[in-house]
Amino acid sequence: MKMQAERLTVIEPLPLPLHERLFDDGEQLAQALAKQVAADLRGALARHGEASIALSGGNTPKRFFQALSTQTLDWARVTVLPIDERWLPPEHPRSNERLLRENLLQHNAAVARLLPLYRPTETPEMALMPVLTKIANEGLPLDVAVLGMGDDGHVASLFPDLGYDNPALREIGLQPRGRAPVMSVRTAAMPEPRMTLTLSAIFTAPALYLHIEGDKKRAVLDTAQRDPRCSLPIRSVLSGAPSAPTLYWSP
Repeated sequence: MKMQAERLTVIEPLPLPLHERLFDDGEQLAQALAKQVAADLRGALARHGEASIALSGGNTPKRFFQALSTQTLDWARVTVLPIDERWLPPEHPRSNERLLRENLLQHNAAVARLLPLYRPTETPEMALMPVLTKIANEGLPLDVAVLGMGDDGHVASLFPDLGYDNPALREIGLQPRGRAPVMSVRTAAMPEPRMTLTLSAIFTAPALYLHIEGDKKRAVLDTAQRDPRCSLPIRSVLSGAPSAPTLYWSP
């Protein structure tokens, strides 16, 4: 009598946890995210008298910044940090400091305090210790962090090639509970060296949001969420965050 072959059951890994808020367009998203972030900041101000928020650069968050700038709260007690910065002077068109000044630090938010990452030194490495000390002492812990994501799955200035020539750098940048809140970064993907918050600094924020627009980026995010073999930095965000981030997405 022949024994029947046992059937093997393939168990698919569960996707990493992620709360989702989906919108028809970027304007609806910007208004909703601004209202939610403002509520988070008001809550932080009520709890401990001050609030700290870290924000990503790029073109995607401009409408969100503009909407947030009109929200009513005690902005004079809010500290704003760029999540990362290109090593360019603040008047440069690609400067995230300039982006924040021109789009967020206006209207009601004009009185908020900006804690920049850039210093007028030749390289970010030359300014690393003073910036690290100031951010650690005056910017952390965060109350809110809003991350963007590139088409290549990078977050902040933590790119897929982080640590290609020094694996320790990848550990510093992507470790959920590391000791270094800030690091200097160089990547083959972009021309300028950079300064960035590490995930351990970003994860001090109890309110963590992903602001992502477009189908292409959504596909990258979905892969990172579902594929345990994925090594993109966005996967490290989803797997390492103390609690599930909230995605704000529109086509």
